[in-house]
Amino acid sequence: MTQPSVLIVGGGAFGTSTAYHLSHRGYANVTVLDRFPAPSKDAAATDLNKIIRYDYPNPLYTKLGLEAMSVWKDPNSLFRGLFRGTGWIMSAHQMTQGFLKAAYEGALKANRKAVRWMSIAETKERWPEFTGSFDGWVNLWSPEAGWVPSGQALLRFALAAQANGVKYVSGDAGFVKQLLFDGSGKCIGALAANGQTHLADVVILCTGANTATLVDAKDEIVARSHCVGIIQLTPAEVEKYKNLPIVDDFEQGILFPPDENGLLKMCSCRFITNYYNSFIPGASIGHSHGDYPEDGVPRQIEEEMRSFMRDMIPELADRPWVSTRMCWDGDTKDVNFRVCPFPNTENLYIATAGSGHGFKFMPVIGKYVADMLEGKLENDYTDLWKWRFGAIPPKTGKEPHPYPQRDLGELDGWKGRNKRIIQGKL
Repeated sequence: MTQPSVLIVGGGAFGTSTAYHLSHRGYANVTVLDRFPAPSKDAAATDLNKIIRYDYPNPLYTKLGLEAMSVWKDPNSLFRGLFRGTGWIMSAHQMTQGFLKAAYEGALKANRKAVRWMSIAETKERWPEFTGSFDGWVNLWSPEAGWVPSGQALLRFALAAQANGVKYVSGDAGFVKQLLFDGSGKCIGALAANGQTHLADVVILCTGANTATLVDAKDEIVARSHCVGIIQLTPAEVEKYKNLPIVDDFEQGILFPPDENGLLKMCSCRFITNYYNSFIPGASIGHSHGDYPEDGVPRQIEEEMRSFMRDMIPELADRPWVSTRMCWDGDTKDVNFRVCPFPNTENLYIATAGSGHGFKFMPVIGKYVADMLEGKLENDYTDLWKWRFGAIPPKTGKEPHPYPQRDLGELDGWKGRNKRIIQGKL
C-alpha cells in the first residue's frame, strides 16, 4: 500500500523525531518545513543542553522516559556518546513539595530504588563545591539522570532523517505563513513566505511556541519561556566543577555542570509569556531569535537567576554572561503534550506542546506520533495527549512550576541585551 505524503511544519524535537520515524516506516514522501535549517534557531531544543530523566508523578511519562533514556544511553544508537550521566538533584520549597513527593513515589512504583531523599548536609559533603547554604531546600537525588548537548542531538537526528529520504526546506520557502484548505475544509498543505505552496495528504503541526500563528490554539497552547544564562569558566574552574550534578529547583531554576568548552548554563523555572508583542490577538507566541538576535533575558529574571546561584555557589553568582536567551516552548495548562488530530479538521494533526519537558523524549516521541496517525496509539496516551479545548485542569498541589508567570511586557532590560554583552557593558 502506498503511504500518504506528509508535510511536517516545524523542525524541532517533535517534528524531527516524527520525520525520522515515519521515514523508517516506509513513508517515502516526508517534508519538513522550517524557517531555519537544522538545528532551527527558534526550536526549544536548539540549546546548550537539556535534562534526560524519567522522574514523573505520572507513570505514563515515567515509562516513556525510561524508553527514551535507554536510547540515549545505548552505545549503538544514533545518539551514542552524547549522554552525560551526572545525576540530578530535584529540589522543592513550599509550593513544590507535593510534586517532589509524587515524583519520588512514581520512581518507587517504577522500581527505581536509587532515587532517594538527600539532606542538605549530605549534598554539601558529597559535592563540597556547593558552598552555599541551600536555605529552605528539600532535595531528591536521582543518580541515573543526566544531560545531553541538545542542539547537537537535534542536528544529528535531522541529518539522519535526511539521510533516510526526508526532505528539509528552510528559508522563506520553509517559513509557513498559513495553512491551505480545500472547499470542504480539508487541510491540503501550507503556503510559505516566498509564495510557494507545499501540498500533502497529511499535515502535522510541530510548531511549539508558534502554533497559535497557524491555527486557533491560543487557549490550548501558550508560548512560555525559560530564560537561559551562560557563563564561561576558566580551565581550573572546569576541573573544580566538572563532577557537579544537575540541580533543578522547581521554584527557581536549573544549574548544569560545565560542558567540554567550559560553558556553564543556568536557566530560570519562572516562566514568562509573550502577549506583549504578539500579532495574534489574545495569543502568546514565541519571540523569534531570528528576528531579534540581540534580545536576551529580562533584568528581573537575571537577578532571580543570580540569587538561585547564590544559594548553591555564591562565588559564581555575579559572573558576567557569555550570552542570555529566552527559550520559548509551547505549553499547555495540564503540562501534557498534544499528539492528536486537530479538532474538526480533516488531514490536520498536532504533535507539539513540549511544555518545558519534551526534549528528553526526542528519540522516541515520533514513534508515538506515527502510531497516532495510523490509529495505533495506546488508549492511555490518546487520552493523555488529546485536545482539551482550553479546559483548565484542577489544581492538585503537584504542579512542577507553580511560580506565577509574568509577561514580557511587564519586564525590562531584555531588548538588545546580548548586543550590550558583546560590547562589554554587562
